[in-house]
Amino acid sequence: MKIDLQVDYHPSGNRTLKQRNEGQTMWVDLQEPKGLLANPDMGVFYRQVAKHLGDLVAMGHEVSYADTSAD
Repeated sequence: MKIDLQVDYHPSGNRTLKQRNEGQTMWVDLQEPKGLLANPDMGVFYRQVAKHLGDLVAMGHEVSYADTSAD
């Protein structure tokens, strides 16, 4: 299954990872694993993102990734 991941950055300094599965039109804020929702700690956040992305790929998903905080 194709899965889109996107990092959203809030001016408060928090980052949230959002996911949209193939066939869905709406993004979903990820509550799990811990550390992906409204996280102010950039290091912890990106380590969790990398782990989640790796887990999805290991399960055989095709994953695309975008980071709006880099804009």
